[in-house]
Amino acid sequence: MKGKILFGAMLVLVLACISTAQLSGSYTIDPNGSGPTNYTTFSAAVSALGGGVSGPVVFTVASTTFKEAVLINPVTGVSATNTVTFQAVGTPAIIDANNGQDGLTLNAACSYLIFDNLEVKNFTRYGLYLTGPSATRATFCTFKNCKIEAGATSSSSVRTVYLYYPNDCRFENCVFAGGGWVMYSQLMNRNVFSGCEFDGKGQASRIIAPYNSNDADNLYENCFIHSSGPTGLGVYINLSQYGGMFWHNTIIVNTSQNAVHLGGCCAWSRANSFRNNIVVNTGTGVCIKYGARSNLLEFNDADYNCYYAPNGKACELEGGTTFTKGTLAQWKTYFNANRNTLVPTGGPTPAQARWDDNSIESDPGLVSMTAPYDIHLKGSSPCLDGGTIQYVAGSWISYNPNYKVATDFEGHVRPATLVDIGADEVVITITGSGSGQPGTAITLTLSAPSDAGLPYVVGSSLGGGPIPIDTRWLNLSLDALLDASVNGYLPMVFQNYAGNLDANGRATAKINIPNLPGLKGVRIHSAFLTLKPGAPSNIQSISNSFIFTIT
Repeated sequence: MKGKILFGAMLVLVLACISTAQLSGSYTIDPNGSGPTNYTTFSAAVSALGGGVSGPVVFTVASTTFKEAVLINPVTGVSATNTVTFQAVGTPAIIDANNGQDGLTLNAACSYLIFDNLEVKNFTRYGLYLTGPSATRATFCTFKNCKIEAGATSSSSVRTVYLYYPNDCRFENCVFAGGGWVMYSQLMNRNVFSGCEFDGKGQASRIIAPYNSNDADNLYENCFIHSSGPTGLGVYINLSQYGGMFWHNTIIVNTSQNAVHLGGCCAWSRANSFRNNIVVNTGTGVCIKYGARSNLLEFNDADYNCYYAPNGKACELEGGTTFTKGTLAQWKTYFNANRNTLVPTGGPTPAQARWDDNSIESDPGLVSMTAPYDIHLKGSSPCLDGGTIQYVAGSWISYNPNYKVATDFEGHVRPATLVDIGADEVVITITGSGSGQPGTAITLTLSAPSDAGLPYVVGSSLGGGPIPIDTRWLNLSLDALLDASVNGYLPMVFQNYAGNLDANGRATAKINIPNLPGLKGVRIHSAFLTLKPGAPSNIQSISNSFIFTIT
């Protein structure tokens, strides 16, 4: 009997040691997997982390659907070296909360967790929830290539992303879609959103709504922010916002309200920087509302942006008595005439203050401003080379003054001098000139300095829509004009459509428009690509598009 009792006690002890063993190395989460390093659910893997880690841990997650909500508590032993990664390879792994309250929750002081290529859906409250408060906040967590999706709603109780007190977290190439507040935060500091998409699905009352971030220095760069509700707000940098940095984003909304509200509610709504952004409001509202109190502007910086409000006004001054809403030109005239009285003491001098002194009001020249969107810039865009590389306006903004936005939303390197406004950087350009009349020529100038000497091919097509362009492929519709030229019916329509770029990365091609009255009104889309063996699909790079109409 004693032996049996002793054996039972030893078994309990062994099981206890196993359940609290520290993890290190590679594991899998696969409902069809087996073996000691496989977990069939997220919950089982998270439970195993309860014993902590003694080295880096990587969970390779099967590309399948997991019908469970996931709650992760702080993991002991994690560090900048001993990270814990959940990563799907190929198609994303899906966390289906099955109509549970929350999808993926990082509880309190979670740190050094990495999530890559995951989707979260079918939650009723919060999709991605980082809990706090300040003493136990999430820190140094990373989300890459993740999609968090809620249904379309205007209800503020449904938040696709709810960030409560996180510090130093990164969100890279993620998609946050749906919810009444697509992204809502409280008291977050030094977080980075790079190359992310925020989609309000046409109903959101707030797309980005960070609240109470005091001296926070949160950065949004190369993001696409779009589709608020008809009375919703796009970027709401108000309500105690200090150090919100918005650089090289593209924003498209259709609302009777403002696309951007740049702080003014209180003493902490200042030192926000809004530069090199494209802001489009196709509704009756404004593009940007400048925060002010007691008819004095707050110390926020907005400059080198492109505004387009075809049905409304570009600018609005909060609480303005003389100037309320107007065009950008009207705002500049009003501001320049009233700098000394609009800019309060204690901050940047009137000469230093920038409230869109160098911004433009124009159609930004996007390939498509309606769904499905294509936010690449056309060759005729006024945003080409229109930005600034001086992102921090002055010492009154507490952010690294030497910071540079190195790439665009596709990873193209931004130049050291001239940069494009918006999320897209056109590093290879095609521009055109000519009347567009039958019997004349359109000259296409190709420029790709980084591809000097490489073979190039120009693609053109007739059609009723833009050419879809990304970094590796060019989708051309069937082109009767090209077919006729190639078969000799209309010889020499296309000239120099293939060759090698010169030492400066330049070439010239032509379209000789046949003198055929039936061609009037036809749109021709052109772009060019460079070729390099060993590159994906042998395509090194693809330009922006040039579109003209035969007149």
